[in-house]
Amino acid sequence: MNAAREDYLLAIYRLTKEKDHTNSVSIARALGVSRASVSEMVKKLSAEDLIIFSKNRIYLTEIGRKKAREVISTHRLWEFFLVEHLHLSQEEAHDQAHLLEHMTGAALRQALNAFLGFPSKSPGGKVIWDNINLGEEGED
Repeated sequence: MNAAREDYLLAIYRLTKEKDHTNSVSIARALGVSRASVSEMVKKLSAEDLIIFSKNRIYLTEIGRKKAREVISTHRLWEFFLVEHLHLSQEEAHDQAHLLEHMTGAALRQALNAFLGFPSKSPGGKVIWDNINLGEEGED
């Protein structure tokens, strides 16, 4: 999955936190892109079974939710590493983690996670989904 798809998936994940759905206008606003761009990406994400588009509403599938949480976990693992081991500020770590999250494959994520001792929270106190029990809920 490329960075653009991941960014759309994360936007949809965040926008569906309060309600279980969102729409193209909200996604376009959140990402600063045109509705035509959103429409194209919605088709792609739907074809990959990451979202469901029905009656102008966009829902995450379980696969989509899982993928979004993987990207979030990767981001937060990098934040943890950058703050705790390289002593970057949380703001700089966040910016760098955004770049790194898109280039980190499963093997690197697992190795980083093990190196860090499987932390359950980022330096900012947010859940690292890879490292909590599936039944647990946490703050995004």
